[in-house]
Amino acid sequence: MNTKEQLNSLTIRKTMNTVEINKSIMELNYRKEKLQREVDDIQAQINFLASLRESQRMTDDERSGQSLFDDMFGG
Repeated sequence: MNTKEQLNSLTIRKTMNTVEINKSIMELNYRKEKLQREVDDIQAQINFLASLRESQRMTDDERSGQSLFDDMFGG
C-alpha cells in the first residue's frame, strides 16, 4: 500500500466521528515525528561526513604544502 492509500485509509472518511478524527490526527502526528527523527539522523550523518571530508582536505592540503616545501628546500 502506498503512502497516499495509507493516508486515505487512515484519515479521510466522511462519516468519521470526533474520536476517530482525533485518533487519526494523533497517528499522523506520531508518524510525522518518527519521520522527522529519521530526517534528523540522516542530517547528522551528512554533517559528520562533511566534517570528515573537511578534515581530510586539511590533511591533504597540509601534506601537499609539506611536499611543496620539501621539493623547494630539499627536505
